[in-house]
Amino acid sequence: MNVFHLSPQGNDKWTGRLATPARSRRDGPWATLAGARDNLRALRAAGKITGPVTVQIHDGRYALTETVAFSQHDSHTSYVAAPRATPLFDGGERLTGWKVGERNGRTEWTLDLPDVAADRWYFRSLFVNGRRAPRARLPKFAPEGKGVHNYFHLGEIKHPDKTGLFDGHDMFKAKPGDVQDWPSLPDAEFVLLHYWVEERMPRPQYDSKTGWLRFARRSAFNLYEASSAAYGNRALARYYIDNLFEALTEPGEWYLNRTTGRLYYLPRPGETPANTAITAPRIQTFIRASGQFFNDTIEPYDAHATPHVRNLEFVGLTFRHGDWYSPLVSPQQFHPQYGQELSLAGNMQAAHCVPGTLIFRAARDCAVRDCTFSQIGLYGIEFDEGCRQCAAVGNELHDLGAGGIRGGGTDFDGHLDGRTGHLTITDNTIHHIGRIFHQGVGVFLGHAFDCRVAHNYIHHACYTGISTGWTWGFRETPSRNNVIESNLIHDIGAGVLSDMGGIYTLGVQPGTIVRGNHLHHIWSHDYGGWGIYLDEGTAHLIIEHNLVHDTKDAPFNIHFARENVVRHNIFARGTNALTSVSRVEPGHMSANNFNNIVIGPSRRLFCGGYKGNIAQGALSSNANCFWNPEGKLPHSANPRSKTPGVPKRVTWREWLAAGHDSLSIIANPKVTEGRKTWRVAKNSPALKLGFKPWDWSKCGPRPKGKRG
Repeated sequence: MNVFHLSPQGNDKWTGRLATPARSRRDGPWATLAGARDNLRALRAAGKITGPVTVQIHDGRYALTETVAFSQHDSHTSYVAAPRATPLFDGGERLTGWKVGERNGRTEWTLDLPDVAADRWYFRSLFVNGRRAPRARLPKFAPEGKGVHNYFHLGEIKHPDKTGLFDGHDMFKAKPGDVQDWPSLPDAEFVLLHYWVEERMPRPQYDSKTGWLRFARRSAFNLYEASSAAYGNRALARYYIDNLFEALTEPGEWYLNRTTGRLYYLPRPGETPANTAITAPRIQTFIRASGQFFNDTIEPYDAHATPHVRNLEFVGLTFRHGDWYSPLVSPQQFHPQYGQELSLAGNMQAAHCVPGTLIFRAARDCAVRDCTFSQIGLYGIEFDEGCRQCAAVGNELHDLGAGGIRGGGTDFDGHLDGRTGHLTITDNTIHHIGRIFHQGVGVFLGHAFDCRVAHNYIHHACYTGISTGWTWGFRETPSRNNVIESNLIHDIGAGVLSDMGGIYTLGVQPGTIVRGNHLHHIWSHDYGGWGIYLDEGTAHLIIEHNLVHDTKDAPFNIHFARENVVRHNIFARGTNALTSVSRVEPGHMSANNFNNIVIGPSRRLFCGGYKGNIAQGALSSNANCFWNPEGKLPHSANPRSKTPGVPKRVTWREWLAAGHDSLSIIANPKVTEGRKTWRVAKNSPALKLGFKPWDWSKCGPRPKGKRG
């Protein structure tokens, strides 16, 4: 059996066969992850070991100062925490030697970092006693709690008539008094919050005479808060200014001057240099495991002979203290009207250009199990192009700059070998994400097929909990046969962004099932805040046995879709509506909606959007049980429809006359709400209609012995 050992007391020149150093200090465990990789490569190349290898990693801290790269030559290896060990791979450096002084009546600590002054190091994150410290910013925005209300609004834009989604720009004017010609302004970032994205606009140039600001990147979207055509909101975008020295005013904040190399920190009450651990990250991505596609080098490879990374896994490890950066986003990649002059300031959706901290590419049968990712700047785990039969199971991911776990490969225009599928993403706990890239998603599947996303617990995010699909409209895609099941998702949105939901789907996805999930307390900033959200072109899905309640908008929403089945769900207490369809399209049915329990209160029962009439052609609805514990059912409505002749209000009688819910009833479904699940009484009238109950107490992670 090929077992080797890794320990902070080890030496990469030893054999790695011993768990602890020998008394002679001539043999013992290896010391570093890169050293273990290199030694195993050498042993395999020499024929000294064959078959699978296990590297047991013993307790201690393992410093990482650069990304550790694995390739197909490192296959069939498990890096596993030793019994009862909790090894830490740390991408940060503990900072000591602080000088204590005072600034503007507050205690201030300073530290000079020669590597920063010499342009050998720059970091955008700082962690203090296990928490992420905010960079000095104005106003004091935070992605949760009362901090979400701290922002400015743009004062003026160059082309107010350009309201198309992709009419972005690199200039705007602040409102009087919001921006000054501060000395540190050129190194600040203006973070725009609008639509469903944040956009980080760097290197501002301020004209103090006119008040106009120009940036080194242009916004991806127009500079309004949301689409006036669809939602009537003509407000300009919100923003905050990040990394501004003149805004260093509150305890817990910090600022790094990249020219002088001086770091400033304002301590919180009770903090002293002796009792405060301050860590700055040295790296962003910790591990990159990649096979080699045929076109990665100039060597002539067979197009169907990709050498994959196989059976490489990481088990029981902790990864902590990673930094972030703003990826370059090519305008031409997304929309032909963009010019060539500037990169975009933001991702188009879901922080899709932000990579992972641990990345697999061209991988087969690889896994990350029971690991912890915390205080990270990017996504946690990524299964990139060409990953199959890979798994992320039982991990905890929290305090992340972007989202938790992402997977996806090429679309139908890309090479077949780049397709990603058969991923298992189960029993993970993902929380307090989107701390930097607020649009980060708990579990994000782009182009992926035959995946299982089940029994995950996702909470405290600024955007969507689970997202699947990456094609807008009804074009065929690789996304299909994905199962989104028994996930527990709550406290999503936090009022930071709009157009988001607990579970989000996009594009044609035949065979995909969204089943038995429990979603609640989902809150957007402006519009949206839906529970289950079928966005543009979603088709051929089954939405069943979900419990969705306490949402800002409808627990179930369709933008525009085709031929979906919605059955045996409980939809309750959507503030704006209980079911909604934003765009009613002639010629096809968005969904067949039956055997559901729908519980108020709500402003509306069914709500239409900006096109068409909710009562005509959007849904085939029947055999549902409706109930409002506060009295009569609300009317249905089309409050924003731009289609001529569409009524703003649709009464229950008019809804029935349109051919809906002839078999439905208005009756108390006799549902009992519990902390973990809702139960339907055996004598519920909904059961006679055909409603099939579900046990939502099983949502969320399972004990190790019960993972399927």
